[in-house]
Amino acid sequence: MTEKKKRRVKPYPYADNGQVHPRFSRVRLWLIDCDDTIYEASAGMLSAIHRRMEAFIAEKLGVSIEEGREIQHAYWKRYGATFVGLQKHHGISPEAFFNATHRFDLSTEIPQDFSREKLRGALKSLKGRRVLVTNGPACYVKALLPLLGASDLFDDVVSASDMRLMGAWRSKPDAALLANLAARFHEKPERCALIEDSPGNLKAAKKLGMLTVWCAGSRKHPPKLPAAHSWADAAVRSLPELARLLARSREAAKLAKGSVLTTWNQ
Repeated sequence: MTEKKKRRVKPYPYADNGQVHPRFSRVRLWLIDCDDTIYEASAGMLSAIHRRMEAFIAEKLGVSIEEGREIQHAYWKRYGATFVGLQKHHGISPEAFFNATHRFDLSTEIPQDFSREKLRGALKSLKGRRVLVTNGPACYVKALLPLLGASDLFDDVVSASDMRLMGAWRSKPDAALLANLAARFHEKPERCALIEDSPGNLKAAKKLGMLTVWCAGSRKHPPKLPAAHSWADAAVRSLPELARLLARSREAAKLAKGSVLTTWNQ
């Protein structure tokens, strides 16, 4: 009697499943997340924003700060953004929420080790149109991008203030919103790539046919992560790491093209 063989689960390889390199060259539209993607918001910025969210909810709904925290987290988990739940269930204006929670001196929360030069170099490596897509409001992005030295590196910005579709407020990972983004910029989903730290947002984009890049470093994963998943065509710790991956991809494409030409001329 033979022993039953244990089923081995083949892990997804780091940052490439064998088809990613060719697909990178076909991307024309890069949809790029903001917080914990282009910079490390978890280092302090998100905490500062969340404290203001909790206080705003507590005041508006007449609950404790602890209850405000629970409501904020519940709506974020359910809708992808707190403002959607507050508008939907309590009739609170998103703009009132944005002004109360995102208008403050952002410069105090930029990480000390943040490098403008590295961010600029990484963004420039993304050939094609670059669009910042964030669940944060316009007032936040307008104040943040100059601090990061990246205002001139995006062809467009889509913020939470712009996320009304078919008469309803939406946010990532809403599939209709993501599909509309591709259509708005006149690209098919398969010509788009979404760069994100949020697995939920990447899963929605992947279902639409977009190439997905998990930028996971700011989430403080153990040393062996990030690795590619079924919903992440590539996984990197940062945008500079993605830039290096793209450079290798382009070099590999050149070598492959040269090899084909050499064979053809023999």
